[in-house]
Amino acid sequence: MMRYTRAIVLIVLSTDRSAFSLTLTSGERITSRRINSRRINHKAETPGRTSFLDLPAIEQWGTENGLKEHHLKSLYRVIMHSPNCNLEEQLQALSFPKTQISTLLSEFDFTCSIHKVQKSIGGAKFVIQLPNGKLVESVLIRHGRQNGHVRYTVCVSSQIGCAKKCSFCATGTMGLIGQLSSAEILEQIYLVQQYVRQGNMSGEVNNVVFMGMGEPLDNYDAVHEALRGITHQCLFGLQAKKVTVSTVGASAQKIRALADEAPQVSLALSLHSAIQSSREVLIPSAVSSPIHVLGDALDYHSNISRRGTMLEYLLIDGVNDSDDEADALADFCLQREGIPFVNLIPYNPTLAGDNFGYQTPSDVRINAFHAKLKQSGVKTIVRWSTKNGRDANGTHTPRDLTFTTSKCFADS
Repeated sequence: MMRYTRAIVLIVLSTDRSAFSLTLTSGERITSRRINSRRINHKAETPGRTSFLDLPAIEQWGTENGLKEHHLKSLYRVIMHSPNCNLEEQLQALSFPKTQISTLLSEFDFTCSIHKVQKSIGGAKFVIQLPNGKLVESVLIRHGRQNGHVRYTVCVSSQIGCAKKCSFCATGTMGLIGQLSSAEILEQIYLVQQYVRQGNMSGEVNNVVFMGMGEPLDNYDAVHEALRGITHQCLFGLQAKKVTVSTVGASAQKIRALADEAPQVSLALSLHSAIQSSREVLIPSAVSSPIHVLGDALDYHSNISRRGTMLEYLLIDGVNDSDDEADALADFCLQREGIPFVNLIPYNPTLAGDNFGYQTPSDVRINAFHAKLKQSGVKTIVRWSTKNGRDANGTHTPRDLTFTTSKCFADS
């Protein structure tokens, strides 16, 4: 006699809400690179609250506490547009779950602060204190129009110090001290934006450039997440084309990744020489990024983004301002899929450059270099404001200050 055994299958339904990921996709222009937010520790390096601008952490917290997407939208509507209000009262009025408000406020806050502001005719320099007490720079650049309209560019740092050791850059002499989180990058913009809105200056922040301390592509994941926040319509809401990532060409692979993952974000390459041997003198790390490899990466980026690259070229007397250098630069540009636009920047003395005896070229030499490029068919402009000291445009730190944002130029 055959016996039949009834198989009983138990289906266990998980009550762990973290299994369902809440992502603020509404208004998102750049997708997060996160594969599984539960595996990522978004807490600050130092004990304390997590930043409101740590969007992945907010999403993870919302997931764990059963919130909906519209709750996060309400939160950022208040934070971004009513910064001085009573947050608890505003959230209650917007039907944010009352049981979660106190938990939210106990776990999240703004974690950075303005340590010092130095105003100038063309903007202001901000020294920002991070949660761990370390300092980084941000710069506000003012762009005035003849019609009286004023707009601003915020130049942000992506690292504390820098490992690239560029011979003309004071930040490079610091070495790499630490990486910034995406929230620490975003809080720089937030603090500067609130400084403007609170009546210190007229106008709005319309552009963001990653030209402060650090090499952005050496901190790619955090920079990418920051790009998401800068362009997210629930946060800063800037168009991607209004954001520029500047790199010394630290990684051709990361330039390609930027093209794939944030194609509408503008790319600027600090080239400074199209002759490999000269470039390695100015940028020691260039030994690992040959000119032809960078060129291929720029072509890839141009093909994907359908946009050209901006090249930054610091003109230094007797170093990279010869006719041969101009010819090499023109050849490099004309070989590209999309001909880059070249920013010629007369060297402005820095303490780092002083160690190598760097000097600003004469006006005659600058004009000759510029003319040679134009005759070759390369679009270019000379940023004359740098020659007489970039502090007039709010883009250069006085030599007696420790932190120097040496890449941050006025970008039109």
